[in-house]
Amino acid sequence: MKKTVVTLILACTICMAQDPLKVAGAQYKLIAENENVRVLEGNLAPGAKTAMHSHPAVMAVMLSPGSTKWTMPDGKVEQSAPDMKRGTVLALPAQSHISENTGKTALKVIIVEFKKPAPSAAAAKKASSSSSCKPIAESPHATAQLCSGAAGSSTGKHTHAKEAVYVALDDVSAEIDADGKKRSMEMKKDTAAIAQPETHSATNKGKTPYQLIVIDLK
Repeated sequence: MKKTVVTLILACTICMAQDPLKVAGAQYKLIAENENVRVLEGNLAPGAKTAMHSHPAVMAVMLSPGSTKWTMPDGKVEQSAPDMKRGTVLALPAQSHISENTGKTALKVIIVEFKKPAPSAAAAKKASSSSSCKPIAESPHATAQLCSGAAGSSTGKHTHAKEAVYVALDDVSAEIDADGKKRSMEMKKDTAAIAQPETHSATNKGKTPYQLIVIDLK
């Protein structure tokens, strides 16, 4: 009987876990969304914690890593790695949890939620390839790369076979050349945007080096 009651309580806790925008709107805000992904920004002050909420599979880009404790519906607790740095990308499965900032500094994160099931290995698209980028995280849904370049530097021509999410670690001012069609791309530090599939090269038009996280959907 006791086991049955515990199971029912756990089931109810899970079913009550909700969209973070609805149950923790002061700590999460919507950045961008389409039929494939939803991009959120999360902010937690030192000592703050969220209500129980749910995410599908995600990639989380740490902008101000802080120290995070996640409490699951069954009471299990997980703690973030002590060596997380700005630009660390975590690939996490679908889950419900309470997030708590157990550190002494504010925590800021960009969360890319994947709305659809991951493609099969045979159907998955290969991430774009450029000498200025290096893979830093992998999941069944996406590949995350850290792209960087000095002022005036250019990437080689490469292809984003599916949509990508850009997260700027620095201010970015670039000229995009898509088969001769040129346009400007401007991003402020700590912002994110969804980019469409495309083959292009890019030139850093800014006066300083840049770092950009590129999350390519498979």
